[in-house]
Amino acid sequence: MLHAKILLVDDDARVRRLIASMLSARSEWEITEAADGQESIVRAHATHPDVVLMDVSMPVMNGLDATRILRRELPQAEVILVSQNDPAIVSRQAVEVGARAYCSKSDLSRNLLPIIDRALEDRHNHRSDTASQEFGRHKNDQSSNLLAAIVDSTDDVIISKTLDGIITSWNKAAERVFGYSSKEAIGSHISLIIPKDRLAEEDDILAHIRRGERIEHFDTVRQRKNGSVFDISLTISPVYDSTGRVVSASKVAREITERKRAERNTALLASIVDSSDDAIVSKTLDGIITSWNKSAARVFGYSAEEAIGKHITLIIPRDRWDEEAGIIARIRRGERVDHFQTLRRRKDGSLVDVSLTISPVRDSAGQIIGASKVARDITAQVRAAELVREREKEFRHLSESLDAEVRSRTRELQELSWQLMRARDDERRHVARELHDSAGQSLAILGMQVDQLVGKAGNSPEIITQAEQLRETVRQLQSEIRTTSYLLYPPLLDESGLQAALSWYAAGLTERTGLEIDVEIPDMRGRLVRELDLVLFRFVQEALTNIHRHSGATKARIAACPSNGGIRIEVADNGKGMSPEKLEQVRSAGSGVGIRGMRERILQFQGAMEIDSDPNGTKVSVIVPLPAENEQSQPQPLRAAV
Repeated sequence: MLHAKILLVDDDARVRRLIASMLSARSEWEITEAADGQESIVRAHATHPDVVLMDVSMPVMNGLDATRILRRELPQAEVILVSQNDPAIVSRQAVEVGARAYCSKSDLSRNLLPIIDRALEDRHNHRSDTASQEFGRHKNDQSSNLLAAIVDSTDDVIISKTLDGIITSWNKAAERVFGYSSKEAIGSHISLIIPKDRLAEEDDILAHIRRGERIEHFDTVRQRKNGSVFDISLTISPVYDSTGRVVSASKVAREITERKRAERNTALLASIVDSSDDAIVSKTLDGIITSWNKSAARVFGYSAEEAIGKHITLIIPRDRWDEEAGIIARIRRGERVDHFQTLRRRKDGSLVDVSLTISPVRDSAGQIIGASKVARDITAQVRAAELVREREKEFRHLSESLDAEVRSRTRELQELSWQLMRARDDERRHVARELHDSAGQSLAILGMQVDQLVGKAGNSPEIITQAEQLRETVRQLQSEIRTTSYLLYPPLLDESGLQAALSWYAAGLTERTGLEIDVEIPDMRGRLVRELDLVLFRFVQEALTNIHRHSGATKARIAACPSNGGIRIEVADNGKGMSPEKLEQVRSAGSGVGIRGMRERILQFQGAMEIDSDPNGTKVSVIVPLPAENEQSQPQPLRAAV
């Protein structure tokens, strides 16, 4: 292994702890941490790292800007982007900023260490074959005498080694069990297959062999080439030369029964279920509760002793009993019920909002014998959603009531309208940030922990299958949260500018609706202030929404170009257009909150909006003057939502 300095950069301390735990498996690596892009530059100049693991979405300075600076000031440092954003976007960003590679947070456990290893091998490509060649001559002489006494066709692993622990023979069963070919193993130390925490065992074994003692049925753990560990039973015998002197050892190894692994996996699953923050309940197809974890006791108020053996209607309000019949019917058909929002009743009679995921439970023959239910208390989320809806309703009502007055009132009332719009944008940005910092990061961590669980599951197909299903569920949740938060506030607007954000939004709308959209916008990063970026993005977003809802169009076009010291953006479609009367109404006073909102946003920057329409389609355009360079404020980066 190569000594290396690793700089780990992420604004979430939980993620840093988890990644640092993964990296700690390499004792020869020196780990340094930073909490944002700006701090990473200071740390990099102080420590001169070989590799920088850089999160993309961070406060103060995002990972893309930090990478550009590091590649310019410390080109010897290899940067690997680590993000939970859309891989297609991150891969393109990695190329743009000069990063060596990128790794999705959902795949860290599987891919991060190999990516780092490849980067370090390219930097430190040196190996010495002299020692192995010298040993090869000695090995061949000794192996020719030992192989005559070893049956290479046995199903048991048979290995011979010197008293110094150097492997001198390696049969086909050893290749199959450990994954190393004989060419890879012979000449290596026996610690090749011994986990680090078991190395002391080898010293004790060799001490017994040197005294001529035989070790029988020694149960321990060994490690395969792919890093997985497994239980094994060893029998080690001394090998004598013609004078009766102990010269080496012969080892016969056999994998232990499935029972021991099954017991360990069962205990692990029980621990995971009992430590979950979600209520996890299992029941028979007749609705009888068979298991009840600690979180179920906390959420519903019943202890395990009170709940197990009772019917599931114990926690179902009477007016919701028909739900249970429908759920059981789907489970009997082998269907899974995902994210079913409903109400359940606590022991004290109060109702709790829950999101249910119910999966069929099968026996060893594949027959469905029950159901496993995961219930998450979403009371806070439901109340928050209701509050948001009430606030939005209040804002809409206020906007509508002020609409007639805004045109005739003074600039003071107009400024109030703009403040309301900014408050809504800030609220969306805030909600997007909260989705990233709370649900998004927690799902990323859960995904990494599931990956670790897969690695620990060994050869248990049942555990691996269940873990893979859980991992797929996590990835689906990550995708849904990422899409929702991007629609609230696209992080690309801060990270890559208006062109990238509008291209992403148009592609997503095309995918969802089938509306063909052409985007002809030059790269304007650095030319527009962040607030103007957002205003132009919302203008295009509202225009495309109106096209989709009202125009009946099959094609739309977004175009931008310089215009008399400003910028002109237009959105056109091939829809049915508006009647002259409707067009005049829209031009004179606007029609609905959407058009008026577009006008108000553009007016903030002394811009103007034009609307043209005929039977061949509608075109909406805006012209906004650009402020002088010394008047532009630096954009404040927003952390990506997911």
